[in-house]
Amino acid sequence: MFLLPRPRRDLPFVLAPMQRRLSPREMAPPRRPARAIVNGDSVSDAEAAATGSVGLWIDLSGCSVCRKDKPATCSGTLVAPTLVLSARHCLDTPRMLNGTLERVVFGSDMFGAGASRDVVAVKSTSDYGIETAGNDLLLDAGSDPTLERISSSSSCPAQLRKSLLPSKEEQEEARRKGSPFYPDGLGFPSLATYGYGQQACAATCTTDPAAYSAGQLRRLGVSVQTEIRPWAAGFLTKPVDRNTGTCAGDSGGGALAFVQDPKGRGIRQFLVGVQAVFVNPAAFSEFLLQASRDLGSPLQPTINWREYS
Repeated sequence: MFLLPRPRRDLPFVLAPMQRRLSPREMAPPRRPARAIVNGDSVSDAEAAATGSVGLWIDLSGCSVCRKDKPATCSGTLVAPTLVLSARHCLDTPRMLNGTLERVVFGSDMFGAGASRDVVAVKSTSDYGIETAGNDLLLDAGSDPTLERISSSSSCPAQLRKSLLPSKEEQEEARRKGSPFYPDGLGFPSLATYGYGQQACAATCTTDPAAYSAGQLRRLGVSVQTEIRPWAAGFLTKPVDRNTGTCAGDSGGGALAFVQDPKGRGIRQFLVGVQAVFVNPAAFSEFLLQASRDLGSPLQPTINWREYS
């Protein structure tokens, strides 16, 4: 579990690592050791599904300077039954190398027997002329109807907190209503982040095929170091355990906060950051709303901060 440092009693956070309670069998780690986030925790298929964590498979067969026997990997988070949010450079960098962002992979092991579906359309911030700081966001779509069946039956999309926190213009209203999100917003919580990236290793890991370790999901606890606000493009974190960290391939992975539902309907998991230097999706809500409409799967409104007042 990831604890809030000296939490305020009136904040609606809960100490919960995932949205639903898993059975002991589901919580068992995968048979193969996971290797991605450096020294993070192993993740089962059930936890990957419960948090909406997915892998992005990048085909490098067209790259003249890349290894041909292994793909590159990025990470992402399911935010709707057919939409995955990830990092823009997971598209831009492979394109420069003649690589292709090919498919979305479900489960804790990208090389296992889990389901995967082709990426058929993408929208990035560059498609809308958004070149402000922190614009490293990418929305991927799979139009195959079986993707929706797979995600809705086993994976739980994370919610984007588009209106969970009061905006600058709403601060005075939040003060008057005694909102738990005023004046500190989310405060400085500890978050859970997920990634499929390369585990740190010796210098030979880039040339020794046996040292390749990307593609298996791990979880990492990070503590927030700068405020998370709707108007801030990003925020800084540091690992809860200083012997852990992120590595290549973890880009695009989500940072999740777990918040009590204001109506007592259980626990909500909110995607509050995307790994790059944790981009804040709420600061790019207009892009997400427009891109999701253009991709044919409009994102739906989430709970509003006023519901907690």
